[in-house]
Amino acid sequence: MNKKLRVSISSPPDREHLVADFFIGDEQWAELNQEGGALNLEIYPNRSGEPWVLSFEEVLEVFKEGKRRLKGE
Repeated sequence: MNKKLRVSISSPPDREHLVADFFIGDEQWAELNQEGGALNLEIYPNRSGEPWVLSFEEVLEVFKEGKRRLKGE
């Protein structure tokens, strides 16, 4: 997988709080939200039907960045 992982903060209409959206290229693969007062992670399927194969270290870093940005740290 050579497409870079990235995170974007958004305010979707179906959420009370900001969310961190995680992308590979133009495809969203996960969301970190703060509904119910806790951080919740939603993982989305790959639209190709194939499994996501991601670098463990890159995923950890992008999740940490998403958490920092949601919490304003």
